Amino acid sequence: MTTNRKNKPELKADEEVILTHPGFYKDNLRSGWKPGHLYLTNLRLFLWQPARIIFQTALENIKGVSIQQRGFILRSKDALCISYLQLRAKEPSQAWIMVRDVETWKNKIFERSLLEINQEGIDKIIKELDPESQSILLFVWQNRHATINELAHTYNAPNHMDVLHRIRNIINSASERLIGFPVLVFQRCKIDESTGEKIMFSWWIIGSDKFKKDKPESLLDIFDEGDYLNVIMELKGAEVEDILLGVDKDKLILSCKTSESNYYEEISLPSRVDIEGIVKKYHNNILEVRLQKNA
Repeated sequence: MTTNRKNKPELKADEEVILTHPGFYKDNLRSGWKPGHLYLTNLRLFLWQPARIIFQTALENIKGVSIQQRGFILRSKDALCISYLQLRAKEPSQAWIMVRDVETWKNKIFERSLLEINQEGIDKIIKELDPESQSILLFVWQNRHATINELAHTYNAPNHMDVLHRIRNIINSASERLIGFPVLVFQRCKIDESTGEKIMFSWWIIGSDKFKKDKPESLLDIFDEGDYLNVIMELKGAEVEDILLGVDKDKLILSCKTSESNYYEEISLPSRVDIEGIVKKYHNNILEVRLQKNA
């Protein structure tokens, strides 16, 4: 983790800032606006005040983004309206955010959380490309991600600069014209949702994961038992020896190869736990994990 508590929020090691600007936030139309600094990263959207975060949601939990007129300092102005899911909530919550250049923020949030590129969209872009650029886009689409070395080998590129030129000036240029967004994005670090593998320094198709959207939601409960947290969840078709568990601050990280698929999930916990104090039980497709809280 990197930290500068005086003027910057705490970011994860694999987190990159996409947009940031001063803004105001409220989660109730009857409440007042709270000032802060709005951040959009590759992992989440949050509003930060010195020493604390007053609003945040993971990008995968965002279910809608729109622009609405809201009263602000005795006049009506455009505000972002974010619909998002909270842990164990049945219905989406809403938050309103005032920030400069609200249309840009809306588009960036949409393309990072809600945009889904399908085969029809890829085919539309492919028709506009030369053979070398087609090979780049098809390789990423078929393999989910690719390093620049892998892309260079798809058409025997003379150098990496030629690949970057084609991505930025040919492929993404055609994509923005045809579907409104650049189709290829670079990620320093991202989890492949189909395998649970951490992928470094690679190009991906923008938007929500085309494999992830079909993943069924698991049944999950977290019980606070004083010095311990007890996590109980459904995990079908696993063998106990294949269930791998880890802890990162206040997250339980689960990966497992089941009879149905390669399973990976990060579960947010209500408090930090001891990485050494993990006890797991698995029976009849139910996984129980007992975690000791940090002292």
